Amino acid sequence: MKKQLIENIKTEYNKKRLKAAREADLRKEELYERIPGLEEINRKISLASIELSKLYLSKPDDIEEQVLELKEKITCLKKNKDEFYNKYNIPKNFTEPNYQCSNCNDTGYTLEGKRCNCMNKQIINYLYDISNMIHMLKRENFDTFDINIFSNELYNKEKLTPRQNMYKILETCEDFCNNFDDVNMNLLFYGGTGLGKTFMCNCIAKALIDMEKSVFYQTAFHLFEIVENHKFYKQTETEENRISYNMIFDCDLLIIDDLGTEFNNSFTNAEIFNILNERLITEKKTIISTNLSLEQMAETYSDRIMSRVFSNYAPLKFYGKDLRWESK
Repeated sequence: MKKQLIENIKTEYNKKRLKAAREADLRKEELYERIPGLEEINRKISLASIELSKLYLSKPDDIEEQVLELKEKITCLKKNKDEFYNKYNIPKNFTEPNYQCSNCNDTGYTLEGKRCNCMNKQIINYLYDISNMIHMLKRENFDTFDINIFSNELYNKEKLTPRQNMYKILETCEDFCNNFDDVNMNLLFYGGTGLGKTFMCNCIAKALIDMEKSVFYQTAFHLFEIVENHKFYKQTETEENRISYNMIFDCDLLIIDDLGTEFNNSFTNAEIFNILNERLITEKKTIISTNLSLEQMAETYSDRIMSRVFSNYAPLKFYGKDLRWESK
């Protein structure tokens, strides 16, 4: 996934460089039309520079004398060129390509061979776009997470208060992000509505995208819509749907929100097993969020699915009063 992403971005950089080169050529042609003699001077400078390169390769006996002569010739030609530029008030770099990034000249890499900051930003922006979460992540992330909105009073028969429980969940989720490459771990968020499950998914998504991980978020309903369009409507399938289908399997982290709200039948059961199983095989991480209890999940989904979930996912129970109602 990451390799293909970088290749796509490199293609965009090549387009930028070609555009800058074309625009520079157009400016050069404009100058040649305005200033008779300038094109000839540039042609002579180019020829003299080529001759100089040939001298260094052929190494004649009188190389020092010839090199000195050519350098004087080039200096004289450049002086004539500068006189034209000064006379017509032309900036010296007028015919040079105007790259968007002067640090890497729109190559994406510095002279030291390191990725330029502009490329790092582009990778992260691209990951935000394909995550399907760009607007949510601006509002919902670890920086905006407020532990104090959770009650510190015991709830029902739970041993921990909702706030104490959320501290444990928060610690697990931060560890999940910090050790993403080192620990083979998946998460199952379960509990009633309005308890912070989707918010926590968004916190994790933003943290990982900022670490240049590819994250793909879908509600269960839309996830199976993508799968259905790919399986049964290939002739009319859009490019966006095809990319989304591939993302389900290829992204570093897949977030399936609201599992249990989809239309449940043999097709969805078979496909959820296929998705979870394939991602386990390829060691791609997944987060499932559901309003169902563990017992309700076991009643809704096949034994094969629940076996994968119970064996490979860390269950995190969200409980307390519906925060959406409490805030009103």
